[in-house]
Amino acid sequence: MKPFFTPEPVIFFNSPASKKYPGNTILAMEEAFSEGADVVCLNIQFSKDKTVMAISEPAVDNLCEGSGPVSGFTLAELKHFDAGYSFADDKGDFPFRGKELRFQTLEEVLKTFPDKRFNIAIMDKDPELVKSYVSIIKNLSAGDRVLTSTMYGGNIKLVRKLLPGSATAFTLTGIIGVYALFKSGILYFVRGFKADALQTPEAIGVSYIANAGLIGQVQSKDVRVHVWYVKDRTQLKRVYESGADGFIVDDVAMVKEFLAER
Repeated sequence: MKPFFTPEPVIFFNSPASKKYPGNTILAMEEAFSEGADVVCLNIQFSKDKTVMAISEPAVDNLCEGSGPVSGFTLAELKHFDAGYSFADDKGDFPFRGKELRFQTLEEVLKTFPDKRFNIAIMDKDPELVKSYVSIIKNLSAGDRVLTSTMYGGNIKLVRKLLPGSATAFTLTGIIGVYALFKSGILYFVRGFKADALQTPEAIGVSYIANAGLIGQVQSKDVRVHVWYVKDRTQLKRVYESGADGFIVDDVAMVKEFLAER
């Protein structure tokens, strides 16, 4: 098992969906780690001037006072935006407007948390983005503390070539393929996979991916299973009892409390 998994990460914080603080900000990440998150999940993409940004959505419209694709703004322009502008609390107020919260580059995030682990999703099908990402990881000697994921097979193949010792996850196509192997009975006979983690919603459409049978067979091949979008204790209990290794959530405290009870 690769170094990323030691000690075993259990709680993955979905930074873009933070309930307490604006996503994509250092403040949200600090809070998550302080509450007990083992890993923070980030999405990365290029700015207009090819800086690797840790911004979750393709456009800034729902994140700040600006409008337009992230790739349409330079780093300087993105830094000018108020990353706390659009965050509303339960009362509908905007408590973080004007608090000097800014969007971060991937390099800034990794330097701010030099001993923490990150699950990094490469958003775009772009070899140049992958190469820039790999360069940052290598320059900061961060290969052992990142788990890379992406929807695109070409991206993940390039990451595995350029960062052979670093952990990677299945693509969406790979997840569907694993489920098909399980349903056909062939998964049991597969010797192993290049991916180190299967990160999936509990279900995709009518296909219930996070079932105990599939999880057990995948784990027997040294693949960890992390379940996305775990929203409440009822779902958490179900996924926990299915044997999942980790939970990707927007409420770290909920998982800490649940696990402490067990």
